[in-house]
Amino acid sequence: MNAMARFVREEEGQTATEYMLLISVIVIAIVAAAYVFIQPFQDGVQALANDIKQILDTGKIGTVGTDR
Repeated sequence: MNAMARFVREEEGQTATEYMLLISVIVIAIVAAAYVFIQPFQDGVQALANDIKQILDTGKIGTVGTDR
């Protein structure tokens, strides 16, 4: 009987609270990384859009291509 009571009282492994804490730390890290990289990403997408617009308007990539 003593072994059974000890088995019931002992906790092995991680509880739901520990898992929630781990997940919250991971989510905070992802949000922090997104906050750091969102502006450079938006700037890159805008530069790409401007390059594509120029290529479609002129038919040239830089100085290579034909005039439209």
